[in-house]
Amino acid sequence: MENKKTRLYSISFSPWSEKARWALDHHRISYEEVEHYPFAGELRLRILLRKPTGRVTVPILDDRGALLTDSFDIARHADAVGAGPKLFPAGREAEVEAWNRRSETTLAALRAMMMLKFVDDPTFGRAALPRGTPEAIVPLLMPIGRGAMQLFVAKYRMRDGAEAHRAVAEEGLETLDKALAEGQKYLLGDTFSYADIAMALVLQVVSPVDKRFMPTGPGGRAGWSNPDLAERYARLVKWRDELYENHRRWV
Repeated sequence: MENKKTRLYSISFSPWSEKARWALDHHRISYEEVEHYPFAGELRLRILLRKPTGRVTVPILDDRGALLTDSFDIARHADAVGAGPKLFPAGREAEVEAWNRRSETTLAALRAMMMLKFVDDPTFGRAALPRGTPEAIVPLLMPIGRGAMQLFVAKYRMRDGAEAHRAVAEEGLETLDKALAEGQKYLLGDTFSYADIAMALVLQVVSPVDKRFMPTGPGGRAGWSNPDLAERYARLVKWRDELYENHRRWV
């Protein structure tokens, strides 16, 4: 039987999932969101993708049997089938794609910095435990939580080039800062685009957006914040906040 529902498999606090959600919501596309739980939910993804080996991750959009497995591809699909202004303006697709590459590189570096901080500091072991875990059993479960984070670090090879993560993150933020140096509202002149979405989500691991729009993950707001980068790039955080207020109302 044909699958008639459009489903987005995602992680509520993931910047990558939020990129896809924002594009779908911008285009008023109706979908059912299915929360993915790392490791525990991997088998479901493998069955969905018919991929018994190799890395699987979210977001994944299942649009009535058509599968898209990357935030960028999901956004392109939404642009093709949805309503409203285009996120990939005609003739400027290459610019959007370049900003998306910058977003992916910068976000991966910031996430690696955060996860290595969690793994290397024993006090963050509880960050991987479910909210509401009874205090009495936290000490017993903390090694399991740290083990889960270590598996995640290994899955994405975050220790490879660990000494370069901060430089990569700062380069991405500096590039964005220069692009908006004259107070521009958008990266493509007067047009809101997927370039803005992609780079706005980079700031989620610098200073998380208001919880009205999306939650923070393990470690909470403190764990997802980089206070020194947030202070240095306060103008970018303000730019991100204004984008959410003006273009992310449909949540």
